[in-house]
Amino acid sequence: MKSWKLIIALVAISSLIAATALAKCYRFSKGGQVQVCVKGDSFADRKKAKKVCDKVKKSDCGNVSSYSSSCHSSTKQCYDEKGHAHQSLSGY
Repeated sequence: MKSWKLIIALVAISSLIAATALAKCYRFSKGGQVQVCVKGDSFADRKKAKKVCDKVKKSDCGNVSSYSSSCHSSTKQCYDEKGHAHQSLSGY
């Protein structure tokens, strides 16, 4: 009985880790301090993040220069995939 509980717990934890590993907060070569967080890590997701950055900066943000799983900024430079500004985004 205990082994089933352990297996279920491990499956649940691994699925949570896999889901969060696919989401990213991107920075861009010409984006300054702007970071855009999206729920995914595909080419289309990166393109979506760049589009948000370009709109916010009102200029070309360049290419993805780095990424992380969260964004923290005292100047509201963290944007979600809908273009809304936040001081902090995590779980990406």
